[in-house]
Amino acid sequence: MYDFYFDSKSKIIKNPESFLLFVKKLLPRWLNGIPDSECLAIFRLLQKRKIKKNVVPIETGCGASSLAFFLHCYLNNTKFYSWDTNGSKGSYLRNIINEAICLPLGANVNDIWKFIPYYSTDDYVGIKILKDLNLKSDFCFFDTSHTLNQLISEIQQFEIISYKKFCLALDDAYYTKRRINYTFLNIIRTKLNLRRVKEPKDNICKPFYQEVENYLKKKYKRVIKVKDYYKPNYKKDNWFRYYKEVKDFGVSDYDKNFSKNDFEKRSKRFRHRFDAFNISK
Repeated sequence: MYDFYFDSKSKIIKNPESFLLFVKKLLPRWLNGIPDSECLAIFRLLQKRKIKKNVVPIETGCGASSLAFFLHCYLNNTKFYSWDTNGSKGSYLRNIINEAICLPLGANVNDIWKFIPYYSTDDYVGIKILKDLNLKSDFCFFDTSHTLNQLISEIQQFEIISYKKFCLALDDAYYTKRRINYTFLNIIRTKLNLRRVKEPKDNICKPFYQEVENYLKKKYKRVIKVKDYYKPNYKKDNWFRYYKEVKDFGVSDYDKNFSKNDFEKRSKRFRHRFDAFNISK
């Protein structure tokens, strides 16, 4: 079902970004949750890693980002770990990777990707189990419940197993939800024809990218905001045009009235859809 032909193995290795987007376009909408430019931004940051023994990249939440992780790890003979509470999602994605990436490259998905279908902050099978496995991490992409409390909890878990130099990357870094993701709750309520719940003021925080930067600068001597691929390229990203996400409560809108002006009005917010930081202890 997903074993569409891109090109020979040698051509894939020479053109990994084109191949990455080729496979990404095969994903169903519920797995294809990040823009193409964000996926490439993740891949390019991963490719800048200095590969070291027993140091692996990780992610919280799986999806299109997992394709970038997998291709990077294949090209660099390493592995990565993902946490997501939806076990079926991980299994479905593993099947896609196996057919679309592993078959043409002659790879084994289970050698490269370690998927943990549980909470990333759990004491026994969460992020810090890397310590039990004698591993450290120098890269993490955070994409789970989109609340500041959850994000900081995951970062604190990551710090336990982090290498002396590491990179933190954030999805939806413009979000301002402290404890509860009312955006997501209201998506569900809207689909059930229920009125939207008003978000209390004390649930509003600064955008994640600001909160995280402040948190990191209080703890580490060197925190540098990454000049990523996403920001200069998102305005021409076909992902936005294809899915036309224009409604303020986050529901994809397929209305033909979607226009360039709609996108430009939200441009400042979309600019921080993705952010990343390089940190030295």
